[in-house]
Amino acid sequence: MFEQLKIQRMSMGTIYKLLAIGTTFSLVPFSTLMGVLSLFGAHTITWDGKHLIGYDGLIASPFIGLFLSGFITLFLGTLCTIGLWLYSLWRPVTLRIEAVDNIDIDRLIRESEAALAERD
Repeated sequence: MFEQLKIQRMSMGTIYKLLAIGTTFSLVPFSTLMGVLSLFGAHTITWDGKHLIGYDGLIASPFIGLFLSGFITLFLGTLCTIGLWLYSLWRPVTLRIEAVDNIDIDRLIRESEAALAERD
């Protein structure tokens, strides 16, 4: 179940963290896919105006994805930070979140010990 959470401001680190996670886990797999396609001769990876084909494209593609992810995170993170700061002057932000349950370590240990005892 989702809960509503009203916040007045978010830290810059939180904004950058969300953008970094989102861009990294989308751009790196996509650029790696483009590297796999370049392995088969497609002109999908370009660096310094030259197409990287074959193993060069496959090796360079994840690094290109990381570079793009970092650049986009820094650029959009700064813009989002300014925009959310301006919005927070007007009204609070309402987020819909799904809370993480606290894990009961003792219960997990007891259950795993009981499962091991049954198996033996």
